Amino acid sequence: MQRGAYFLANDAIFEQTVGFLNSFRLHNPTIPLCLVPFSDEHSHVSALAARYDFTVWRDDGILRRCDEISRRFHDGRTMGQYRKLAIWKGPFDEFVYIDSDTIVLDSVDFTFDHLSRHDFVTSHSNIPRIRHWVWRDSIYRTEALSAEQIEYATNTGFLVSRAGLLDPSTVWQNLAAPLSLAPHMELLCREQPLLNYLIVTSGRPYSSLSVIAAERNDPDIPQEQWAGHDIGRVEAGRLIPSQVNRVLLVHWAGEWHRIRTEGGTLPYYDLWQHYRAMSGDER
Repeated sequence: MQRGAYFLANDAIFEQTVGFLNSFRLHNPTIPLCLVPFSDEHSHVSALAARYDFTVWRDDGILRRCDEISRRFHDGRTMGQYRKLAIWKGPFDEFVYIDSDTIVLDSVDFTFDHLSRHDFVTSHSNIPRIRHWVWRDSIYRTEALSAEQIEYATNTGFLVSRAGLLDPSTVWQNLAAPLSLAPHMELLCREQPLLNYLIVTSGRPYSSLSVIAAERNDPDIPQEQWAGHDIGRVEAGRLIPSQVNRVLLVHWAGEWHRIRTEGGTLPYYDLWQHYRAMSGDER
């Protein structure tokens, strides 16, 4: 059985990707890693493959199918985030997926243990305040999903799963059902509502690290933290957490876009910069 990790990136997020790669390889030096191109413009990121020991996804047909799915949800526009669907057709039997606007602070090895009970494991779920990043209030009136399925409402920037459970071609063939729910999805979050739909309607067991930690009363299961919250302080490149005992990764979901459009300072910039500065890679 081969285990590995996927990440999605292109040259537009070169800087974030270098920070991610430095942090990932520091804490996960040997796990196989594969880049799934976010778009066709990925030559500079791909050129880092030897330094960081990763492969580059080569099955362009699967990526184009993912692009076709994205265009159905976004008025003909291609959204690279939907290429996450490809990872279930990739080379790894069991895998971790991590968004590139992330700094990894621990080994991901422990996450595979949870696949003994669950086929899909994410970072956070079943938190009322994050449901609106997946489903609009109107989803309840459709009765297309149960309250339990809706309230799972998970972030899809981190996923642990196994090959073959989803297939972009099958999703395409059965797109009518999720597409009918598009008016009730928060599509500003791109693929997140669709992936939530596919997970909760898969008929397979699913959970998240936050739920597993609560169910087991085990505060030492490493957790994702969102940089937009007060999650602790940084000392010499180390995050001293204030919300959890151990941090698996810090995710800047939405924060890079916010500072590009609104200005201001990236929260926990010193943590990100610590890892970005580990190498001198430039475009």
